[in-house]
This record gives sequence, structure tokens and C-alpha cells, in this order.
Amino acid sequence: MPHRRPESLSPPSLAIPYSPGCPSAGACTTLKGFFAARRPSIAESLSAGALTTSFDRFAPPQSRTIGKIWPGTFIVFALSTEELAQEYPGDSEIHHRICEYNPGRYLGLVTSSFVQSIEDDGSTVEDVIVHFVSRDTPQPSVIASHFIPIFPVSNTIPTETSALHTSILFPWIDCKQWTTCGVRLRVCRKNASALVFELCPDDFERFEDKAGKDYSGLEYLDATLDDEEKDTLASLLVAPFALPAEIWLDIRNHADIKEPPSFFGDVESLER
Repeated sequence: MPHRRPESLSPPSLAIPYSPGCPSAGACTTLKGFFAARRPSIAESLSAGALTTSFDRFAPPQSRTIGKIWPGTFIVFALSTEELAQEYPGDSEIHHRICEYNPGRYLGLVTSSFVQSIEDDGSTVEDVIVHFVSRDTPQPSVIASHFIPIFPVSNTIPTETSALHTSILFPWIDCKQWTTCGVRLRVCRKNASALVFELCPDDFERFEDKAGKDYSGLEYLDATLDDEEKDTLASLLVAPFALPAEIWLDIRNHADIKEPPSFFGDVESLER
């Protein structure tokens, strides 16, 4: 039975609102109007209502949506500057500046996916929730235990929790699967691959169990953090808004995969 996790903090201002009833693709992807968005406290975000996840990645093949990125899949992702630039005239300075920006690439695990129909033209869009994978321990320190190691793990890294295993040997050593920190993405471009890295079924369930426990403790953190820690945690929790992204299903051979905090540096740079 999937856990029902709390909605997380409101989005960075260039986010796409997650809206199942969105009448058109344009209404869902506009950047304008979000530059004044504020980020509420942890307590406010957790009272926003529950997020229904879609952890049932083992649905029978005949009932699966063709092309959907299924929960349990590892991806590399980056902000889609191409999509963001389309919101501005092609001859404008801001259009050119967005196109020239080179966002970082990040690694994560798809934990939920939502395919939505666009009523105007019958097309579909896909949103995914991605929890970060990193070599670093989650920060601030109150969430430092909110991860599970991914095999292979070196002998020098002590762990009280057995590592998660993938269907194909994970291409990096000593990576950590974060349980409470991630991002909601609108899939604007998908680079498909015959080689896809997925968690083994039992280990995906282990991730789900720990994520549910870790999420349940977030509501008690607000009173224990200073303002800087609150801002850091706010930026790392999954927002109820999606960001336009390009994703890669083959996670190998991506130079300079960046750590999660850099993702929000990209967001802030593009906002400026």
C-alpha cells in the first residue's frame, strides 16, 4: 500500500503549477506571474494536504501507459532552458540569456509519475517526482539520516542499513538515495535508452517504507531549525509545482553530475 506523503513546500518562482485539470499546455508552462511567489514554512507546506503517489510500478504490461517513466527508475535530469525560453519573444534579450545558460545535470530516482491529458488537442504531458541521489549526506543535519545507500558501497563507508540494489549494476560507488528531498518535474524532452537502471522490487518497497517514516517526522522539525536551515530544507523538499526538465534514461557517461543544492542555484540564476 503506497504511503500518502505530505505536500511539500511551494515552488521556486519559475515553476510550472501541477494541475491535473490544466486546460492547455500553455497555461501549465508559463513562467510569468510566479516571480513573486513566496516559500512558506515547513509547517505550512505539510498542512497543504497529502500527495497521492503512484508507486505501483509493477502494473501488468497491458495496463501500462506507453512511454511513461515508471516509479523505481533512475534518471539524469536538467532544467529545460529551451522550454523556459519559449515564454519570451525569440528576439528578446531574456530569451537569448536563457538559451545561453548551461544548467547542471542531476541524478535521481523517479518515485511517482502522472500522465495528464490536454483537453484542447488531446495530447498528454508527464510529471514525475524525483528524489535526489547524491554522494553527500542530506543537509541540514536534522535530515542527515534521510537516505539509504545504493550498492555498490565501499568497505570504508559504514552503514546500519543494507544497500539498495538495482536490476543492472549501478554505475557509481558510494551513492546515497535521499528519502525526503527531491523535485517535481514536467518532462519536456526525454532521451530514451534500451538500458534503464531500476531498483529491484523489494528494494523499491524498502525505499518506500523508509521514505514514509522520514516524511512523517518532517512536521516536527519547523520549531527546531534556524531561518537559514529552514530555507535550505524548504528548497530541497518536493514542491507542489513542476519545473520543466530534460531527462535521460541512460544515467551513465554524464560528466560532472552535480550535488542537489546546485539545482536550486540553477533555479535562482534563471530567475535572475
